[in-house]
Amino acid sequence: MSSEINIQSTDQTEETINSKKEVVENETVPTDVKEYVAPDPRTVSVGNSTLSSSVASGSYGQDIVTISYDYSITVIGLAINDKPIIAIQLPSEIANQINNDVTKQQDFLALLTGTVSYPGTTNQDIHSTTNSVSLSYSNTYNSIYVTFPTSSLVLLPGTKWSVSLSFDVGAMYKRGISIPAATGANYPIRGTFTDVGTGLGAISIIVGNNTKTGTINKTQLVLGTYPVPRVTPASVNTLSHLQTNVTGNIQQTQDSGYNYTVQLTINHTDGTTTPIIVNNIPVDSSGNFSTTLSSALEYGDTLSSIVYARSKTNTDYVQSASSTLRTVSWTINPVSAITVVGGATQLSGTATQTSLGSYQVKLQINNGTTYTTSLNANGSFLFSGLPTFQGGESVKIWIQGLSTRTGAQLLASSDFIRTVPYPVPQISLVQTIERRNAQGNWESASSVVTGQTVRYTLTATLINQPATWMNQQLKSSIPAGLTQLSAATLTKKSAAGVSTPVLGVQLLTDTNSNTQYWYYQNTLAANNFTEANTSFILQYTGVVADGAVDQTLAFLDTINGSDGGGTAIPTQSSIASTTVKSGALRFVQSPTQISFTKIPIPNKTTAYSPSNINAPLVIADGRVTKSQWHLLVRESQAMHSTTTSKTVNQAFAYRKSGVDYPITTLASEVYAYTAADDTNVQIPWNQQNGLFLKIGPDININVNEAYTAELQWILSDTPI
Repeated sequence: MSSEINIQSTDQTEETINSKKEVVENETVPTDVKEYVAPDPRTVSVGNSTLSSSVASGSYGQDIVTISYDYSITVIGLAINDKPIIAIQLPSEIANQINNDVTKQQDFLALLTGTVSYPGTTNQDIHSTTNSVSLSYSNTYNSIYVTFPTSSLVLLPGTKWSVSLSFDVGAMYKRGISIPAATGANYPIRGTFTDVGTGLGAISIIVGNNTKTGTINKTQLVLGTYPVPRVTPASVNTLSHLQTNVTGNIQQTQDSGYNYTVQLTINHTDGTTTPIIVNNIPVDSSGNFSTTLSSALEYGDTLSSIVYARSKTNTDYVQSASSTLRTVSWTINPVSAITVVGGATQLSGTATQTSLGSYQVKLQINNGTTYTTSLNANGSFLFSGLPTFQGGESVKIWIQGLSTRTGAQLLASSDFIRTVPYPVPQISLVQTIERRNAQGNWESASSVVTGQTVRYTLTATLINQPATWMNQQLKSSIPAGLTQLSAATLTKKSAAGVSTPVLGVQLLTDTNSNTQYWYYQNTLAANNFTEANTSFILQYTGVVADGAVDQTLAFLDTINGSDGGGTAIPTQSSIASTTVKSGALRFVQSPTQISFTKIPIPNKTTAYSPSNINAPLVIADGRVTKSQWHLLVRESQAMHSTTTSKTVNQAFAYRKSGVDYPITTLASEVYAYTAADDTNVQIPWNQQNGLFLKIGPDININVNEAYTAELQWILSDTPI
């Protein structure tokens, strides 16, 4: 089926007669008119045909095109009992200007000039009311149909049907039919002789001698100086998604004898087949035009424009060719940043948009499941409730632009692809300093003493999940003052509590500081930490050196390594320390001067207490294994005059619980004690205990004479 425009003139009673130029729309065109048909048993191929064209110049130099076709019989005695048709197929460049436009088809057929003839007639004007020939146009085949009357005559060789059609490019132009340049080197044409193909005895002549092809040998049919304005396509300004106002300029000087308007043709990208036509958009004196659409444009819609110049004095109008398609654009900005970490179940980001539109965000993880969320007005978005990221996943995020008509995707941004950072392993460092007590047990060491055995333990534990700690490095510095080191042991303890010895701990020396340290570098995948609460336990022992008294033992540990992706983690350090005390039984403090003053010459043996002691006598037992200690004293130098040689032997006594014991040159015990700890013990000196001067009448004691003596205090861990 095809739509046709018919201009027919007939004197046969079976045809409907209205006027010379009656328009009949939607006439049925027989299927035998198709360009290529398969032959059937009735089909015959007879006769010869010719097709020619010529181009002449009109009075204004415009082109006038003539197309001629004839078909002649070559078989004696052939009778055609149906309506023959000559179909002249126009070049597509011309047909496209009139297809689907009834008015233009009417005008085109009416403006044709030429002649026709058929058996039993001579050449007649194509529009004659007496030639029984009708003209029609087929949109389907871009063809002018010349339909001849039925002939029942027995046709002799040489009998023919012919048509010669001419059209004036200028006359067509005035009716809005502008002919563009040929798409090739010329304009192709075709002529075919066939029949309506109905009724008894009908024939359908196949493509063969009855079909000819040819060309109009010009690359551009011209107007010359034909007195009409030259109208060219308008320029439409850039079109954006959801825009409703369309503007542009016709970009030509307007002829004062014509009114200019613009027609817009809009095709929707949503598959709507019927274009939207917006007619009669006025053009101002500067060539600008503007119109507001009833519904917004969407990305992918296409728009073309045609400029019309209509005469102010008659019905002539000039139409430009359709402009090149202007496609509605939409810029969707891609995602600019995301925030995601291993161990999380959400991903957030930003994709700030500068154009109106309906947006949503898509996320695909490892080329698998795709997730969707909305894009907020400020450009932020959030995916929540996702599978827990382990780190290392590839995430692809993009922005979709949706149709406000259908909700379907119209456009997508470029992909934003990132690898989820591996969780930074969080490492707990626990440093434990212990000392061996008198019972041989280990106890927490707030302090240690010289000679005491110390045990140091470093526990490095992965505490977050999911996370991986690999390529682990441990460096444990050995404090100065710690000697007699044992070999360090390293154990890997799983979250389930299973301990496995690890080899590879080295004792190294830092040449810069001349200090030693234990060092371990993991190179085995089996020793990587992939589960929370997995630990390395480094342990060793040493003995506190005698020279470390009053110093601090500082244990400095440093760890590092990398996460599951091989990225180095920040170096982490921790220090633990303990103070060193003496591990000996010792005098903490002792008097260096004990004074007895204003002593009278005794007339009998008398004990005198000191008038001044410059320091107390204090003892501490720092030994790890405590035992009773003993304080002894002896006279190392007898009391004697500071000015003469007078000497008084055994002038001092040590009182214990009110009983005086003489101090001689032999050491004698004055105090015994067993300490529970290393707390200082001050020897009590009072009226019942302590050192006394005990003298009697003696020729070596003189009035107003000063005496001095020297006593030696002895501290022993065994009795003497």
